[in-house]
Amino acid sequence: MIQQRIAYVAYGAGLLCLLSACSSPPPMVQGPTSVRPAYPVANVENNGAIFRVSSAQLFEESTTHYVGDILKIDISESLTGSNKSTTSNSRDTALKQVGPGAGSSMSGLLASVFNINATASGSDSFKGSGQTDNSNSMTGSLMVSIIEVLPNGNLVVAGEKRIGMNGSINTLRFSGVVRARDIRGGNVVSSSNVADARLEQVGGGTVADANSQGWMQQFFRSILTFW
Repeated sequence: MIQQRIAYVAYGAGLLCLLSACSSPPPMVQGPTSVRPAYPVANVENNGAIFRVSSAQLFEESTTHYVGDILKIDISESLTGSNKSTTSNSRDTALKQVGPGAGSSMSGLLASVFNINATASGSDSFKGSGQTDNSNSMTGSLMVSIIEVLPNGNLVVAGEKRIGMNGSINTLRFSGVVRARDIRGGNVVSSSNVADARLEQVGGGTVADANSQGWMQQFFRSILTFW
Protein backbone atom coordinates (compact mmCIF):
# COMPACT_ATOMS: atom_id res chain seq x y z
CA MET A 1 0.00 0.00 0.00
CA ILE A 2 2.79 2.38 0.90
CA GLN A 3 4.67 1.52 -2.28
CA GLN A 4 1.54 2.20 -4.31
CA ARG A 5 1.16 5.63 -2.72
CA ILE A 6 4.80 6.40 -3.38
CA ALA A 7 4.30 5.41 -7.02
CA TYR A 8 1.26 7.73 -7.28
CA VAL A 9 3.24 10.61 -5.77
CA ALA A 10 6.17 10.01 -8.11
CA TYR A 11 3.81 9.85 -11.10
CA GLY A 12 2.09 13.08 -10.09
CA ALA A 13 5.41 14.80 -9.49
CA GLY A 14 6.70 13.77 -12.91
CA LEU A 15 3.48 14.94 -14.54
CA LEU A 16 3.71 18.29 -12.79
CA CYS A 17 7.31 18.63 -13.88
CA LEU A 18 6.30 18.09 -17.50
CA LEU A 19 3.42 20.56 -17.21
CA SER A 20 5.63 23.20 -15.62
CA ALA A 21 8.16 22.73 -18.41
CA CYS A 22 5.46 23.14 -21.02
CA SER A 23 4.03 26.23 -19.32
CA SER A 24 7.38 28.03 -19.01
CA PRO A 25 7.42 31.20 -21.14
CA PRO A 26 9.38 30.93 -24.40
CA PRO A 27 12.49 33.08 -24.80
CA MET A 28 11.90 36.52 -26.25
CA VAL A 29 14.97 36.38 -28.48
CA GLN A 30 14.48 33.42 -30.80
CA GLY A 31 16.67 32.20 -33.59
CA PRO A 32 20.45 32.36 -33.95
CA THR A 33 22.41 35.00 -32.09
CA SER A 34 25.52 34.70 -34.24
CA VAL A 35 26.37 33.75 -37.80
CA ARG A 36 29.61 33.23 -39.69
CA PRO A 37 30.31 35.56 -42.60
CA ALA A 38 30.62 34.22 -46.11
CA TYR A 39 34.15 33.59 -47.28
CA PRO A 40 35.25 36.26 -49.78
CA VAL A 41 36.19 35.33 -53.32
CA ALA A 42 39.88 35.80 -53.99
CA ASN A 43 40.67 38.80 -56.19
CA VAL A 44 42.96 37.43 -58.85
CA GLU A 45 42.80 40.54 -61.00
CA ASN A 46 45.72 42.75 -60.00
CA ASN A 47 47.35 44.09 -63.16
CA GLY A 48 50.46 44.96 -61.13
CA ALA A 49 48.70 47.74 -59.17
CA ILE A 50 49.47 48.34 -55.51
CA PHE A 51 45.91 49.37 -54.61
CA ARG A 52 43.32 46.63 -54.40
CA VAL A 53 39.63 47.00 -53.76
CA SER A 54 39.68 44.18 -51.21
CA SER A 55 42.39 45.94 -49.17
CA ALA A 56 40.68 49.34 -49.04
CA GLN A 57 39.01 48.49 -45.72
CA LEU A 58 42.40 48.41 -44.03
CA PHE A 59 42.65 52.19 -44.20
CA GLU A 60 39.05 53.39 -43.96
CA GLU A 61 35.84 52.26 -42.34
CA SER A 62 33.47 50.58 -44.73
CA THR A 63 29.93 51.92 -44.98
CA THR A 64 28.62 48.66 -46.43
CA HIS A 65 27.63 45.96 -43.98
CA TYR A 66 27.40 42.26 -44.61
CA VAL A 67 26.15 39.18 -42.81
CA GLY A 68 28.54 38.32 -40.00
CA ASP A 69 29.74 41.89 -39.38
CA ILE A 70 29.82 43.07 -35.77
CA LEU A 71 27.92 46.07 -34.39
CA LYS A 72 27.89 47.53 -30.90
CA ILE A 73 24.52 48.21 -29.30
CA ASP A 74 24.53 51.03 -26.76
CA ILE A 75 21.77 49.94 -24.36
CA SER A 76 20.09 52.80 -22.55
CA GLU A 77 16.51 51.90 -21.78
CA SER A 78 14.31 53.59 -19.20
CA LEU A 79 10.59 52.86 -18.96
CA THR A 80 8.34 54.51 -16.40
CA GLY A 81 4.61 53.99 -16.09
CA SER A 82 2.05 55.24 -13.61
CA ASN A 83 -1.65 54.57 -13.28
CA LYS A 84 -3.81 56.24 -10.64
CA SER A 85 -7.56 56.13 -10.22
CA THR A 86 -9.89 57.52 -7.57
CA THR A 87 -13.61 56.87 -7.30
CA SER A 88 -16.02 58.56 -4.91
CA ASN A 89 -19.81 58.63 -5.07
CA SER A 90 -22.65 59.05 -2.63
CA ARG A 91 -26.42 59.04 -2.74
CA ASP A 92 -29.06 60.34 -0.28
CA THR A 93 -32.71 59.31 -0.46
CA ALA A 94 -35.62 60.83 1.45
CA LEU A 95 -39.27 59.76 1.31
CA LYS A 96 -42.32 61.31 2.99
CA GLN A 97 -45.86 60.04 2.70
CA VAL A 98 -48.92 61.87 4.13
CA GLY A 99 -52.39 60.40 3.85
CA PRO A 100 -55.50 62.34 2.69
CA GLY A 101 -57.04 62.19 6.13
CA ALA A 102 -59.74 59.96 7.51
CA GLY A 103 -63.39 61.00 7.55
CA SER A 104 -65.57 61.13 10.62
CA SER A 105 -67.10 57.82 9.76
CA MET A 106 -63.75 56.02 9.54
CA SER A 107 -62.21 54.25 12.47
CA GLY A 108 -59.74 51.56 13.31
CA LEU A 109 -57.26 50.36 10.72
CA LEU A 110 -58.90 52.24 7.89
CA ALA A 111 -58.56 55.53 9.72
CA SER A 112 -54.89 54.87 10.49
CA VAL A 113 -54.25 54.24 6.81
CA PHE A 114 -55.86 57.51 5.71
CA ASN A 115 -54.15 59.43 8.48
CA ILE A 116 -50.69 58.03 7.69
CA ASN A 117 -47.77 60.41 8.10
CA ALA A 118 -44.53 58.52 7.47
CA THR A 119 -41.03 59.55 6.55
CA ALA A 120 -38.02 57.47 5.48
CA SER A 121 -34.47 58.34 4.54
CA GLY A 122 -31.40 56.47 3.46
CA SER A 123 -27.92 57.06 2.16
CA ASP A 124 -25.04 55.08 0.75
CA SER A 125 -21.53 56.01 -0.30
CA PHE A 126 -18.56 54.39 -1.98
CA LYS A 127 -14.93 55.42 -2.10
CA GLY A 128 -12.11 53.63 -3.82
CA SER A 129 -8.60 54.47 -4.90
CA GLY A 130 -5.72 52.64 -6.56
CA GLN A 131 -2.28 53.44 -7.84
CA THR A 132 0.29 51.45 -9.80
CA ASP A 133 3.83 52.59 -10.48
CA ASN A 134 6.32 50.74 -12.65
CA SER A 135 9.87 51.75 -13.43
CA ASN A 136 12.53 49.78 -15.32
CA SER A 137 15.96 50.86 -16.46
CA MET A 138 18.91 49.11 -18.05
CA THR A 139 22.19 50.50 -19.33
CA GLY A 140 25.21 48.82 -20.86
CA SER A 141 26.60 47.68 -24.18
CA LEU A 142 26.44 44.47 -26.17
CA MET A 143 28.18 43.34 -29.34
CA VAL A 144 25.80 41.80 -31.87
CA SER A 145 26.17 40.16 -35.27
CA ILE A 146 24.35 40.97 -38.48
CA ILE A 147 22.14 37.95 -39.09
CA GLU A 148 20.45 39.08 -42.28
CA VAL A 149 20.50 42.00 -44.72
CA LEU A 150 16.95 42.83 -45.79
CA PRO A 151 16.11 43.90 -49.36
CA ASN A 152 15.57 47.51 -48.26
CA GLY A 153 19.04 47.67 -46.67
CA ASN A 154 17.97 47.27 -43.05
CA LEU A 155 20.03 44.93 -40.91
CA VAL A 156 18.68 42.17 -38.68
CA VAL A 157 21.01 41.90 -35.69
CA ALA A 158 21.17 39.57 -32.70
CA GLY A 159 23.65 38.71 -29.99
CA GLU A 160 24.06 37.47 -26.47
CA LYS A 161 26.51 37.77 -23.61
CA ARG A 162 27.00 35.20 -20.87
CA ILE A 163 28.76 35.81 -17.59
CA GLY A 164 29.38 32.95 -15.15
CA MET A 165 30.55 33.50 -11.61
CA ASN A 166 30.49 31.18 -8.59
CA GLY A 167 27.94 28.80 -10.08
CA SER A 168 25.60 31.56 -11.32
CA ILE A 169 25.09 32.35 -15.00
CA ASN A 170 23.73 35.68 -16.22
CA THR A 171 22.68 35.82 -19.87
CA LEU A 172 21.83 38.99 -21.79
CA ARG A 173 20.19 38.58 -25.20
CA PHE A 174 19.29 41.23 -27.77
CA SER A 175 17.76 41.26 -31.24
CA GLY A 176 16.21 43.83 -33.55
CA VAL A 177 16.33 45.62 -36.89
CA VAL A 178 18.80 48.45 -37.54
CA ARG A 179 18.86 51.07 -40.25
CA ALA A 180 22.27 51.53 -41.81
CA ARG A 181 22.06 55.32 -41.47
CA ASP A 182 21.63 55.04 -37.69
CA ILE A 183 25.05 53.42 -37.29
CA ARG A 184 27.46 55.92 -35.76
CA GLY A 185 31.23 55.97 -35.87
CA GLY A 186 32.81 52.85 -34.49
CA ASN A 187 29.79 50.79 -35.63
CA VAL A 188 27.74 51.88 -32.61
CA VAL A 189 23.94 51.91 -32.61
CA SER A 190 21.75 53.27 -29.84
CA SER A 191 19.09 50.85 -28.60
CA SER A 192 16.48 53.58 -29.03
CA ASN A 193 17.09 53.44 -32.81
CA VAL A 194 16.49 49.70 -33.08
CA ALA A 195 13.13 48.54 -34.43
CA ASP A 196 11.42 45.44 -33.08
CA ALA A 197 13.96 45.44 -30.26
CA ARG A 198 13.85 42.52 -27.86
CA LEU A 199 16.00 42.59 -24.77
CA GLU A 200 15.95 39.95 -22.08
CA GLN A 201 18.12 39.14 -19.10
CA VAL A 202 17.97 35.57 -17.81
CA GLY A 203 19.64 34.30 -14.67
CA GLY A 204 20.51 30.75 -13.80
CA GLY A 205 22.35 28.95 -11.05
CA THR A 206 22.13 28.78 -7.28
CA VAL A 207 20.87 32.35 -6.81
CA ALA A 208 18.08 31.94 -9.39
CA ASP A 209 17.11 28.58 -7.90
CA ALA A 210 16.84 30.11 -4.42
CA ASN A 211 14.36 32.71 -5.71
CA SER A 212 11.98 30.17 -7.24
CA GLN A 213 10.02 27.18 -6.01
CA GLY A 214 11.10 23.72 -7.05
CA TRP A 215 8.77 21.39 -8.91
CA MET A 216 8.37 19.18 -5.82
CA GLN A 217 7.33 22.17 -3.72
CA GLN A 218 4.80 23.19 -6.36
CA PHE A 219 3.42 19.64 -6.43
CA PHE A 220 2.82 19.34 -2.68
CA ARG A 221 1.53 22.90 -2.51
CA SER A 222 -1.12 22.11 -5.12
CA ILE A 223 -2.16 18.98 -3.20
CA LEU A 224 -2.26 20.48 0.28
CA THR A 225 -4.01 23.72 -0.70
CA PHE A 226 -7.77 23.49 -0.38
CA TRP A 227 -8.72 27.17 -0.84
